Amino acid sequence: MFKRKLLTDPRTLALTGVMTAVIFALTRYVQIPTPISGYVHLGDAGVLFTGFAFGPVVGTIASALGTALADVTSPYAQWAPFTLVIHGLMGFAAGYLVQGEGQLWRLLLAALVSGVVLVGGYFIAGLILVGAEAVAEIPFNISQIVAGAIVSVPLYYAVRRAYPPLIWHEMPSE
Repeated sequence: MFKRKLLTDPRTLALTGVMTAVIFALTRYVQIPTPISGYVHLGDAGVLFTGFAFGPVVGTIASALGTALADVTSPYAQWAPFTLVIHGLMGFAAGYLVQGEGQLWRLLLAALVSGVVLVGGYFIAGLILVGAEAVAEIPFNISQIVAGAIVSVPLYYAVRRAYPPLIWHEMPSE
């Protein structure tokens, strides 16, 4: 299914760049501060969609870079190293678990696993950065991943229906 040379394919590099920019914009320009030290954003819809539609490699790179760049360019730069890892893992999980297959159960499982990564990862990061107050961020992180899933699952189906070759496993290798 996945070919090693796809990593150096100009189309894949361009797609990764575009999806990084989309995730950055969704994360950076719709930030709703939470009571403790973080923010809620729409970037997880982009993270999940990118993994679902374009696989684990594009999902990992675009998700990690897009969200971390949003942190670096906002008042939340201290979160960027954690965000890079957490959202990179989310993009990987979404792409790996879906594997280009469009079954609803795969998409929901991928969103659930990504949600566990998000909530658990930011809880650990929060313990490091702000201490026990990190517990207060859990409901906000849960709402963020739920909103991301509600947007990304129908979006994936709409894009797949409108333009099937866009899906990562159906992209030509030459």
